[in-house]
Amino acid sequence: MIQGYNNRGLDVDLSTGEVKDFEVQDSIFKKYLGGRGLGAYFLKEELSPKTEPLSSENIMVISTGGLSGSLSPASGRFSVTFKSPLTGTISSANSGGFWGNVFKRTGYDLCIIRGTAAVPVYLYISEDKIEIIECKDLWGKNIPELTDFLINKHSKSARVLGIGTAGEKQIRFASIMNEYNRAVGRGGAGAVMGVKKLKAVVVEGKKRFIPKNEKLYKTGLYQANKLVRNFPVTSKALTELGTPGLVKLIHIHDMLPHKNFQDVTHKKSDIEKISGETLRMKILQTAKGCFNCTIRCGRATKVKNKKGEGPEYETIALMGANLGIYNIEEIALAGYLCNETGMDTISFGGSIALTMELFEKGIITPQITGNLNLNFGTPNLLEKLVKLTANREGFGDIIAEGALRIGQRYNSPDLAMVVKGMEFPGYDPRASLLQALGYATSSRGGCHLKGGYAVCLGFFGGSKEVHRFLVDTSAGHCVDAQDSGCITDALGVCRFISYSVGESELSRIYSGYTGLDYGPEDLKDSARRIQDTERVFNNKAGFTRKDDTLPRRMFTEKINIGGVERAIDEKHQFEKMLGKYYEIRDWDKNGVPLKIKEDLK
Repeated sequence: MIQGYNNRGLDVDLSTGEVKDFEVQDSIFKKYLGGRGLGAYFLKEELSPKTEPLSSENIMVISTGGLSGSLSPASGRFSVTFKSPLTGTISSANSGGFWGNVFKRTGYDLCIIRGTAAVPVYLYISEDKIEIIECKDLWGKNIPELTDFLINKHSKSARVLGIGTAGEKQIRFASIMNEYNRAVGRGGAGAVMGVKKLKAVVVEGKKRFIPKNEKLYKTGLYQANKLVRNFPVTSKALTELGTPGLVKLIHIHDMLPHKNFQDVTHKKSDIEKISGETLRMKILQTAKGCFNCTIRCGRATKVKNKKGEGPEYETIALMGANLGIYNIEEIALAGYLCNETGMDTISFGGSIALTMELFEKGIITPQITGNLNLNFGTPNLLEKLVKLTANREGFGDIIAEGALRIGQRYNSPDLAMVVKGMEFPGYDPRASLLQALGYATSSRGGCHLKGGYAVCLGFFGGSKEVHRFLVDTSAGHCVDAQDSGCITDALGVCRFISYSVGESELSRIYSGYTGLDYGPEDLKDSARRIQDTERVFNNKAGFTRKDDTLPRRMFTEKINIGGVERAIDEKHQFEKMLGKYYEIRDWDKNGVPLKIKEDLK
């Protein structure tokens, strides 16, 4: 048994009510580490890639990271892996807060959830008790009510992971929420829970983990914490402004989307209205952090008499700038509602942006919208649209299907700013070939996280900073960024520490914690194995090279970047980068891994 792990998993069948405790072999941890890695491995083992996502046959794998339970900086994250109802790909979404740390301390490393309950239920997991509990009265409750009720019922030390009305109504981009405002955000995990009639997973645990090699463990912790405290991004920028501090930076680099990615042009005065500085001045109450995190990037805010968290950069970009809405209070209130109902703000904003463009083109009419004015920049609109979408009421039932299906419904698929069905985050890929390739090759679609957060390499990567328009080097840098992100996902640590902490420090902490002799290259080997596993799942689900692409707008419509009109040259830039990317990954020309290791067959 490897130190730092429980070597135990739960298998919960909601259809039968059967709960099984099973052993997780050391070999699995050695190859896949934890978190995203465990999710990829068990989804590959337990689910047919052809499964209909919104069916009882789909499963969810909730997994803790390889450093969960440790004192590694920002090590409170956990992963949820499933087949996405938004994209049809494998989807691994993770979240911070405290839930993941407490789940690990119940004595389990992961929980597989399958089947569908006959009536609404929630799952309770502690060190000495596992229960499936009926909760008909909680169906219809949103996140604050649900969380308050379950904490009052169990104890203040209980942690709640649950869905709101968006998950119950199976909105294709519904999120799962914990700590009221921490989201398992992208890909529609909340909809999968809704199909299963699983309202929540409540955990209580106090188990402690003793490091195998305390001297090495403490050396790694000392080095990592020192770096976090001294690097400007993690010690100052994110602490003082949170992710909204990116608004001005991304705008300066001509990457902040506008009008469904038609351009990146914004007035300086409008940017000021939605900047991190304005958020701090107008609505900030205090900074908040997740488990064992000194960065504290979370923003506890208040608008009028309403309290909540955020908005984060992505919410401001997709529900603000990209819609031509420059009112931080309006964006915040709509963001509060998305958290309360359990809905991904990126996909919601991307879907609204498409409907606004279609409305302005006359393709969607007031008769379709229920007489709602969907022109870009329309004020006092966002909260109405959140409520309609979360409840699948009126025009909200169309928005709930996501941008890809909206585009298909109105014969305008090229106007959906998606890859593999997932809506773009807040960075126009024409302004960074690194990020363009990342979007195209991400295992879950148009994502800056699974695609590798290459934006930072072009703008504030410090010693890692690279040129964002070099074709010859972009593939290598993209692979490195994806591998780095995959390592943090598998270890259960926040990606923000990667601005200051590298694989050397993480491997020391992990080796000291577990007793395994792992260096940076061992972590990278695991990251490659995890991503190959995800790729094989997607290949078997029907995804090929043709799906590793971008919306036509990125290739045919130029935007002004630093005074130069740019689009991505599909043949001489994009296809060249994609071919090089496959070569580095050791995939064939169709994007299929060439050397499928025994554990991938």
